[in-house]
Amino acid sequence: MLSNVFSDKIKVRVYFEDTDAGGVVYHSRYLNFAERARAEFLRKLKLNQTDIKMTYGIVFVVKSLEVNYISFSRLDDKIEVITELKEINRAKLVFNHRFLKEKTKIAQISVNICCINIAGKVARIPKSLYDKLILKG
Repeated sequence: MLSNVFSDKIKVRVYFEDTDAGGVVYHSRYLNFAERARAEFLRKLKLNQTDIKMTYGIVFVVKSLEVNYISFSRLDDKIEVITELKEINRAKLVFNHRFLKEKTKIAQISVNICCINIAGKVARIPKSLYDKLILKG
């Protein structure tokens, strides 16, 4: 468990492709926005998925997630996605994403991430990568 939660935020503009005929963001797009936010989170730690795969022989995959839609967003809205690494151990990472529109929470997603190796088998986070995440996070 992390004693000091590391967080990051990105801003996302809602485009036409993100919405339904009524101009409301599709529920599944929040998963896409969260994925982008996790990628940027890792980049801020000087890590990216390609390097993790090549250096450590693993990839991070979503094991489970919990979504809570509180409100909604529309075409042309700007959404702030705040990403926090809430928990880490050698078996998993737990991220929390809060979606804000004009400082009001509109959604929250909790994502459990695990690792698979190049052969597609569940794997532990290599100690050297784990140590980097702990030190930076």
